[in-house]
Amino acid sequence: MEERKKVLYGSIGAATFLHVVIVGFFSIQAALLLNVVLAVALFGVLWKSTKGRRVQLFAALGIAVMLEAAAWGVAVYLQLGATQEEHKLIRFQAPPPILEKNFDLAKKPEISEVQMEMLASLAPPDLPSDINAIVDVSAVGSDLLGAVLPGSQVLGAFSGAKAEELSFDEVEMIELTETAAPVQEALSLRQELLNVQDLDFGRYQAILIQDPDNKRAIRGFFNMSVIDYDLADKNADRFPTAVEELMRYMRDNTQINARIEGTTLRLSDASIFKQPFLYMTGNTAIFQFSDTEKQNMGEYMKEGGFLYAEEIRKADSEGSLVGKNAGVEGTIFDRQFKDLMRDPQVLGTDGSRWQRVTKDHPLFYSFYEFADGPPKGGAPGGNVFDLEMLEIRGRVAVVFSDLNISWYWGDPQADARERGLQFGVNLIVFALTQPGGIANVGQYSQ
Repeated sequence: MEERKKVLYGSIGAATFLHVVIVGFFSIQAALLLNVVLAVALFGVLWKSTKGRRVQLFAALGIAVMLEAAAWGVAVYLQLGATQEEHKLIRFQAPPPILEKNFDLAKKPEISEVQMEMLASLAPPDLPSDINAIVDVSAVGSDLLGAVLPGSQVLGAFSGAKAEELSFDEVEMIELTETAAPVQEALSLRQELLNVQDLDFGRYQAILIQDPDNKRAIRGFFNMSVIDYDLADKNADRFPTAVEELMRYMRDNTQINARIEGTTLRLSDASIFKQPFLYMTGNTAIFQFSDTEKQNMGEYMKEGGFLYAEEIRKADSEGSLVGKNAGVEGTIFDRQFKDLMRDPQVLGTDGSRWQRVTKDHPLFYSFYEFADGPPKGGAPGGNVFDLEMLEIRGRVAVVFSDLNISWYWGDPQADARERGLQFGVNLIVFALTQPGGIANVGQYSQ
C-alpha cells in the first residue's frame, strides 16, 4: 500500500510540475496538446496504482480536468484574431556630413581635371615611342634625327655606328584644297570639347576656349549671375527677362552652352566668388550694402571677377524712351555706384580711376564687330556716349554703362534689338577670355 501511495503522490507531483513547465515555456497550442497527453498518462498511472472504489478520486480529477479545459478554451478564444506585433529595433545611422571646403580664392584660379585634359591637348604632340624605320637611334646622327623629328632636341652622345639601311613605304602626295579640313585645329576642336555639360563641375561657373586665329571658334559653357540687393524693385531696377533673352540668343547663335535661367545672388553669398561674370542694374533704388557685402565685392573684383553694372530705363506703353532721361550722367544709380566703388572696403582709390572705353578696345571686337562703339539706341537724347571701366593691374574689372543696353535684352519691342544682344555676347566673351580673368583657362596653356 505504501508503494502505491508513493507512485500516486509522485505521479500527481510530476504532473503538476510538468503542467507548470508546459504552460510557462510553450505556446498555447503546444501546451494544450502536451497537457492532453499528460492527462491521459496521469489517468493511466492512477488507474494502475489504485484499486477498489475509485469514483471519488477520478471524479475529482475529472472536475479538475474540466476546469482546466474551460480555462484553456477561454485562453484560446481570446487569442483568436489577435495579432502579435513584432517589435524590431531599427538602428539609424546618419550619413557623415558633406563639408564644403573652406573658401580660399587663389590668385591663380584652380581648374578641374577635365579642363587640364583640355589644356594638355593644346601642348605639342609627344615624341613617338617607337620609330620602326630606325634600328639604332644613336647611330643615325643628329641630321637624320632632326629630319625625322624636326624641332626636337636630342641629348646624349651618338655611338658613331653606321645606321642600317632604311626602307620607307611609298606614299601618294596630294594637294590640299581650300575645302580640305585641317588635320588639327588650333584648340583640338576635333574633340568637340566632349560634351560641355561634362565640364560644368569645376570650381567656376563658366569656361570658354577660343581659337586665337578665329575669334568665332569658341566653345564652352556659361552661367550668368545677377546681383540682388536691398530695396531693389524688380520692376523698376531690373529687366526681369533680360538675362533669359540674352542667354537664349547666345545659345542659339554661338557654340557657348549658356544656362538660360541664370542665377540670382546677393553679395553676402560666398558663391559669388565662383561667378566669372556678375550683372547689376538699377534705377531709383537706394543702396544699403553691409560691410560683408562691400568686402566681398572688392575681393571678388581684385581676384579676377568681372562686374557689368548699368543704369536702366524702361520704355513707355508705346515702346518709346523719349523723356525717360536714359543716357544721362549723374543719375541716382550712377552716383551711388561710383561712390560704392570708391568705398575703402571695395576698391578704395582704384574705384575712382574711371576710364572711357575707347572704340578700339578689344571689348568691341571680342566676337562681333562694333567699330562705332556700343549701341546707343537705348539712350536717345542722352549726354553719355561711351562706356566706362575700372582696371585692376591692367585687367578690366568693372564696366559701367549709362547707355541702357539692357533695354535691348529685356524689351522684345526694342528697335534694332539683335545688335544689342550681340553686344551682350561681346561683353561676356571679353570678360571670360581677357588675361587674368577667372574663367580664362587659355592663359595657363602658354
